[in-house]
Amino acid sequence: MGFREEYLQRCWNGRRMWAGKKTHTGDWYVTGDPPELKLVGEGEAGAVDFHDDAFAYVPDADDLLELLDNRIKAGGADPAMETLSLRYDPASHWCVDVEYGDNSTHAVKQDFIHSALLYALYLKAQPRP
Repeated sequence: MGFREEYLQRCWNGRRMWAGKKTHTGDWYVTGDPPELKLVGEGEAGAVDFHDDAFAYVPDADDLLELLDNRIKAGGADPAMETLSLRYDPASHWCVDVEYGDNSTHAVKQDFIHSALLYALYLKAQPRP
């Protein structure tokens, strides 16, 4: 999947944020410290419970894009009308721009795409003035 150690550690450290997530076959997760990456297999969904501090959910890029869409929809905008741009260059690393209506998010200088998307989601969750 290409998850970096820093991202897995961030997911492990922030595991309480995903405590309410239902477990589905195909979910990525980590256990232990240092984190060990695993995948929920067929019939294992009941054995992996994100309420338990022993497990940390690891959202992949598709999950994070879906969460961004859900955050935009929850704010009253139509996700179909958004513009999402992902850019990478060696000098500034990953950059995420999300634009819709009068709101926009700009997440820059993240070393990895998962970190950039997670940061953009964090920005979307902040209250607007």
